[in-house]
Amino acid sequence: MTAPSTPAGDPGTSTAPPENVDSPTGAVGTPTPTVAAGPLGQDEIDALQGALGAEQAAVYSYGLVAAHPQDQNELTTTLQILQGHRNRRDLTEERLTQGGATPVGNAAAYQPATPVTDVAGARVLAQDIEFDCAAAWRVVIGSTDQAELRGFALAGLSDAAVRLAQWKVLAGTVPSTVPFPGQG
Repeated sequence: MTAPSTPAGDPGTSTAPPENVDSPTGAVGTPTPTVAAGPLGQDEIDALQGALGAEQAAVYSYGLVAAHPQDQNELTTTLQILQGHRNRRDLTEERLTQGGATPVGNAAAYQPATPVTDVAGARVLAQDIEFDCAAAWRVVIGSTDQAELRGFALAGLSDAAVRLAQWKVLAGTVPSTVPFPGQG
């Protein structure tokens, strides 16, 4: 994976992604439900469990990304993104519990597709993380007719898509955006 884009207002001059890429409320808005959370059907539970697994893997994997920053600015942003994934993981666990399901536990460890030994490898991993999260949240959107759950999942998908594009820009990957994040 690659790192996010340069800070807003100063494009092209920094190797770090924009500040506050993933605050506790996310880049798009609050990931917390605005309507009372209702019971979940089995398809919704399965999809949310998949998204939870992606967020758990993201939390673990961003520790590897944080070990190889280009500079302090990139490290700070990576740690902010990590906190955003922790928050979304926790909110997803809460939503599953509210819906009558038991959240899946963390795996003991996660194996990145490629070894992370330098900045370039860390940026590739970050892209993989965000693609996986976008794909998982996209499945949640398709699994439900509940507006509250779709909004919750859309925030996750949107945040992951923005971060994916930012990491691609930082790595010089072209194109940096895709028409349907999480697909393919």
